[in-house]
Amino acid sequence: MPGLREPIIKAFVLCEDVRQYSDKADLFGAGVGLIRSGSTPAFPFKHTFWAYLLIADEKPEGQVQLALMRADSGRRYFSREITMRHADPLRTTQFAIRIFNFEFPEPGMYFVELWYDGQWLLDHLLMVEG
Repeated sequence: MPGLREPIIKAFVLCEDVRQYSDKADLFGAGVGLIRSGSTPAFPFKHTFWAYLLIADEKPEGQVQLALMRADSGRRYFSREITMRHADPLRTTQFAIRIFNFEFPEPGMYFVELWYDGQWLLDHLLMVEG
């Protein structure tokens, strides 16, 4: 829509668990930047974590999508698109996405990317070790 500003990201945090309430969220293990495989053999292994998003947008809704990108190859693993509704364009909307049992094929550097309405906005570094 012409004349609308880009969405404003207030927070994009990786964490081990999220408990959301109507006006706030508790983030457990916030700032996840390193994941260690606890499986034998070490790879591939599955891990579950969360991405917490606090965003303001003038539009009444937008499409959120996460992608995990391998830094060595640039290969992306996209999640499904999720519709995010904004009740008030002057207030931020909190949103948590669970990345359930993502299978990391090998150790290395990954980026958790935030896509909104089909455009990349920002990413979060994630190191994976054996």
